[in-house]
Amino acid sequence: MQTIGPPNSPVPSGSSHLLRTINERAALYHLLENDTLTRVELRKLTGLAKPTASQVMLRLLESGLAVTVGRTTAKQVGPRAEIYSVNADHAFAAAATLREPDGITVAISDLKGRERASAARLVDFTAVAPDRAVLDLLTGTAADAGIALDRIATLHITVPGAYDAVTDTISHSHVPGLSEVRMRTSLEAELSTSVEIHNDVNAATVAERRNPAVSGGLVVLWLGHEGVGVGIDTRHGLLTGAHGAAGELGYVPAFPDRTGLGDPTYQEWLGAPAVTGLGRKHGIEGENAPTVMSTAIEQGAHAFLDEYAARVAGALRLLACLFDPPRIVLTGEIADAGGEILIDRVRAQAGSFGGRIGPSAVRGDAVAIGALDSAYAVLKGRVLDAALEDGQ
Repeated sequence: MQTIGPPNSPVPSGSSHLLRTINERAALYHLLENDTLTRVELRKLTGLAKPTASQVMLRLLESGLAVTVGRTTAKQVGPRAEIYSVNADHAFAAAATLREPDGITVAISDLKGRERASAARLVDFTAVAPDRAVLDLLTGTAADAGIALDRIATLHITVPGAYDAVTDTISHSHVPGLSEVRMRTSLEAELSTSVEIHNDVNAATVAERRNPAVSGGLVVLWLGHEGVGVGIDTRHGLLTGAHGAAGELGYVPAFPDRTGLGDPTYQEWLGAPAVTGLGRKHGIEGENAPTVMSTAIEQGAHAFLDEYAARVAGALRLLACLFDPPRIVLTGEIADAGGEILIDRVRAQAGSFGGRIGPSAVRGDAVAIGALDSAYAVLKGRVLDAALEDGQ
């Protein structure tokens, strides 16, 4: 374990400078957590004395971290109280999502956590390098929204593959050119901002944190149109592995002794090939795996659903034994197409841990939502940490 020694220029414990910094950080924290606050409300939340609260707010206003947005409208004796808010334009967080084989989306959030701009584009990655495609779409999206690139303090990128932060390389991806670029190095040099890269299923797992019921941790089984994966969220954060490959269930043999017909991987056993194959077996047609699943639900194809649910339950039994999570979320385009009907059949086949299994609580693109949530959390943390650093 590494220990941290005293700073080069220590601030004496209890010094007025340190106390002022701590007070400012506390006030800034509550401004970030609340849409607006009056000085009285801020005093109640922080416990600061009236003159101290006034001094703190003055410094936050002068630094540009806070703004006055109006005055209270309630009838009262004397002047109406000023209403404060964090300055939403002080800094921004951005997220980009790469999809197989040719999709990319970008979103930008302000310091209040509001999405200010977003865009999506199809890209020929055989003609445009993935890092250049991200830079071009982010630059254009920010410009259209009137956001200066140097105001973007952090960029989080999700990829359909495993990211090794040590070597800055991406593997297990079918996006052309993605394994050949050093995405983080390239974009940090172009943008002069911090860049973090995540697996797409891990990003979707982050999005599930919006559900208060999963505060104790969860495991996500992602049954997507393009692939199968697992997200593991403990109480202490995501489990990504030494090289970013934790959760790549799609590459694991479905039969450990390799006795299954054709020696299928979990991608072939649970993913799109499995759904379309079972569809043909049971006379269910569709242009892709989610369509086959939704058609099976509409037709009440019990034999198809029971056979597929048994496969899913087998995979979940493995995950439950390995991680013993309090909650297991079944999501992705295939699972979402099956809805509660598929969930109920999986629960019935899962035995004693069936009660832990549930659908996603996220409405919308879970991967893109999780990427932006992750970026915004980092932005908030850095703004608060900078307040302490300024006081040292």
